[in-house]
Amino acid sequence: MQYLTASTWYLTERTIVHKLAGFAALLGSLLFLACKSDSKKVPEAYLHLATDPEIARLTRLIEQEPKNDSLYYLRAEAYYQLDGFDEALSDLQTAMSIDSMKPEYYHLLADVLIDYARPNDSKRAIDVLKLAAERFPERIPTLLKLSEFQLIVRQHGDALATLDRIFRLQPQHPEAFFMAGRVALDMGDTTKALASFKKAVQHDAENADAWMFMGRIYLNQDNPMALQCFDNVLRVDSTNLEAREFKAVFYKVRGEFDQAFAIYRDIVRRNPDYSNAYFDMGMIYLELDSMSKAYDHFNLAVKTDPLFVMAYYYRGLTSELMGNPEAARADYVQASKMSPNYAEPKEALERLNKQKSR
Repeated sequence: MQYLTASTWYLTERTIVHKLAGFAALLGSLLFLACKSDSKKVPEAYLHLATDPEIARLTRLIEQEPKNDSLYYLRAEAYYQLDGFDEALSDLQTAMSIDSMKPEYYHLLADVLIDYARPNDSKRAIDVLKLAAERFPERIPTLLKLSEFQLIVRQHGDALATLDRIFRLQPQHPEAFFMAGRVALDMGDTTKALASFKKAVQHDAENADAWMFMGRIYLNQDNPMALQCFDNVLRVDSTNLEAREFKAVFYKVRGEFDQAFAIYRDIVRRNPDYSNAYFDMGMIYLELDSMSKAYDHFNLAVKTDPLFVMAYYYRGLTSELMGNPEAARADYVQASKMSPNYAEPKEALERLNKQKSR
């Protein structure tokens, strides 16, 4: 979306250090936003913004209270939910020029920038959160968000340094342990990751995300502790289908197909559009040489998720094994078009072409 343009803004480290000096000027350097086009015609891609009832309601309130910063913030949030990134940035600029001491404004600004994803926006998002961390140095939610964004861009050392700030404020903070586990996991250190996730759930047994990460690590290690972790996820949130799926994967990997099938069938009873369950059942049937059932389940995976590239490939492979090369070719072509770097469909097409030329 490029109807509105936004000039780049830049936040220097020196500006962060001198956070109390000329903050209004700093905001001006943070967000230079171009004015809207003079054209009165709204492009079709933006009609959803112009006609959204919540945005219209907030606009009327802003007209009544043009100095109410919270209204601009709320409208920015509404724009952001609709991918109106430029509009959200403009409203945040106004909100922060009225009141620069609301941490949630910085958080939303960082979210908008990271999702807008223009060149250097991830750096700008982190700079915004660094500034927030300087202005609110003891606010743990801000430090946690900064560490999360540093993890996103794989600044592992910076993320750990930010988490150390939290531990100095609150040595047993469960969410900080959880984030430390995520950083360690991203660095490939599963031992440290497990240790941190265990501390997270020791201090907060309701942290479903920590249980989930632990379960996935144990699953990769073929450790039965994975089942206990996934059960804890379900204890916290009985509607979590991903945890059920991973339990099924545990049994599938071990060749305990009856237990896996029972869980997958329970998943699709709860959500008939859960494509991963159909796909995994198809893979089991393929391993059992039950081609017709494998095809049916890969077909269901494609129908419930038309973008499921691997399901197209395996449906094609099943068709080929069943003696239907033309149906296989169609699925291989589709998979290759959708994912040009996916090697298996290309290799399968070459194989079919060689067979056809003989």
